[in-house]
Amino acid sequence: MVLAGGRATRMGGIDKACAVADGERLIDIVLRSLGPAPRIVVSSRQPEGLPADVQLVAENPPFAGPIAAIARGSEEIATPFVFITTVDAPFASRLLPRLARVIGDHSAAVVRSSDGFLEPLIALWRTVDLRAAIAETGTEGAAKRLYSAAPSFIEVPGDGSERDYDTLEELKSFTHHSAATIPSVQK
Repeated sequence: MVLAGGRATRMGGIDKACAVADGERLIDIVLRSLGPAPRIVVSSRQPEGLPADVQLVAENPPFAGPIAAIARGSEEIATPFVFITTVDAPFASRLLPRLARVIGDHSAAVVRSSDGFLEPLIALWRTVDLRAAIAETGTEGAAKRLYSAAPSFIEVPGDGSERDYDTLEELKSFTHHSAATIPSVQK
């Protein structure tokens, strides 16, 4: 599930999914980095030109926040696990194999950034536990609230792949050479 909504105020109002980095839309970079998946759900109101197999959803009401977007997206998930990432962290999928290795019996495996911050929007969840956490917390507030409702979760140290690009200025530093280690990304 790719979270690509929000007001994009730090991007000067430009929809993050459609923001261009090194000549390519962020949403296209993220979708390619995910590679083949049983189902990819994108929560956004904007991007056009998505592949036919990508399910586009939007939280209701608009701009209700990340938990509302996750709740809406999870309605479309029929697999036992769901990987959540954001469109402005285009290389976060590099962490998916590590998250999958450590989740074990936990409800979720979540990234703690190389800066020491919990990244609640870069995580692998058991779908049933994600839905239960949403039911318990409701859809308002910060996404980290979901983890207080999870029976258990494990943290995975980030390696820099979790870096997000929040501003147009930060996007200027983006280059595809950074994507060289994502197996499904080819320039």
